Amino acid sequence: MVGFATRHGIHDEPGRQRIAEIIRRIEADGIRTVRIGFADQHGVIRGKSFAANQVETLFEDGMTAPSSLLLKDLAHRTVLPVWSNESTGLAGMAGIGDILLIPDPERFHILPWLENTAWIQADIYHKDGTASPLDTRAIAKRANAALAASGLHFHAGLEIEAHVYRLEERALAPSDIGQPGTPPDVSVLNRGYQLLTEHYADTLDPVLALIQDTCGSLDIAVRSLEVEFGPSQIEFTCGARSGIGAADDMVLLRSALRQALARRGYHISFMCRPAISGSFASGWHLHQSVADSEGANLFMPAEDGRMTKTASGWIAGLLHHAPAISLFAAPTITGYKRYRAHSLAPERISWSHDGRGALIRALCTPGDAASRVENRGGEPAANPYLYLASQMFAGLDGVEADRRPPPATADAYDGTLPRLPSSLDEALALARENEFVRARFGDIFMSCYSAIKQAELDSHAAHVSDWEHRAYFAAF
Repeated sequence: MVGFATRHGIHDEPGRQRIAEIIRRIEADGIRTVRIGFADQHGVIRGKSFAANQVETLFEDGMTAPSSLLLKDLAHRTVLPVWSNESTGLAGMAGIGDILLIPDPERFHILPWLENTAWIQADIYHKDGTASPLDTRAIAKRANAALAASGLHFHAGLEIEAHVYRLEERALAPSDIGQPGTPPDVSVLNRGYQLLTEHYADTLDPVLALIQDTCGSLDIAVRSLEVEFGPSQIEFTCGARSGIGAADDMVLLRSALRQALARRGYHISFMCRPAISGSFASGWHLHQSVADSEGANLFMPAEDGRMTKTASGWIAGLLHHAPAISLFAAPTITGYKRYRAHSLAPERISWSHDGRGALIRALCTPGDAASRVENRGGEPAANPYLYLASQMFAGLDGVEADRRPPPATADAYDGTLPRLPSSLDEALALARENEFVRARFGDIFMSCYSAIKQAELDSHAAHVSDWEHRAYFAAF
């Protein structure tokens, strides 16, 4: 009988050829287990493992999973009604019906830290054959398609900061039951405060080599690795990808590095600012450009100090929509504690040619095929698909609406400049009521995503923090 993928025309002819190649490789390499993974609303990979001989059936008929996985907060609580008054309006969601995960043949990798195990990323469908409006990867694909329809081809490169610690052995206790549970016990790997010096290069080399090897085995091109400013803080950059490739890389490397490093006794955290003494906030700087159908970089100016019309429109779109799309660049409560004056992180909405305090940094030089703009507002915990989609939607709007940016700023912390949202609740309020955001990301998605982030805020508000306990417990 004809399967789901054939009925709904999911795999084209090149895709079917790639599937045949994957089946041959699985047999030739002796792969025993295939993991099927998909990104949830937070960009966290979820999935199941299958016997490798099931892979052909999985490409055709997919993998079922509870639809509630798309409605959970970071503590894995389902935050929308599913047993009654189901609120998404999507067929099959009520009563936690199944969603269907169809593997993407372009997202097949053999995992380097496991024997005889491969991984395939899946896209999310509903049983009627429609791509799920709650699938964040599908949203990024839609944004990329809108650019392509306008004759623009998006490219993005990753610049990621993270913290790597040594894991300390500790038996699980009753307090660890459930989520979020007790954070792991860790110790720092260096003193910090030695930006780019070689003093700590040797001590961090085992970690940096493991990151490079793991990413290389997954076809993620690491360009540079360095010692960042804070204790146990590193930075690495990856080669530019077209379309949503940078988001695919980020989703996979976050999951892969957590697993590969844990096996060697390390814990890598993409949390913006861990509550460890002396820690510095980590950012995710997203480098982006667009090219024409011939591959010419449309951000590369003809004269020094000038910007192309496309680059100017793109920057103007990012600045114009910055308040409403901050939710997707910095989706956690902690992410907004990075936005401070004179901290190499943006606090206000501005752009510059080469200033590191501005939200948008334009690195556009005549003759430089790598001319690009850099958004410095993101955090490493962002859902990569939503972050990239927000840039594509806003940049394209700036180009098509012929927007023009204000003059480049010399002082990114000038108090007269408009501010970025200073908290997650402010960013959420701006995004959920914004017509542009709802039109581009979809009403159903924004209603569900807003409910998830509101649940996160409500949980935080109900928690008595260490600061409150210190301030009030003995004083009153």
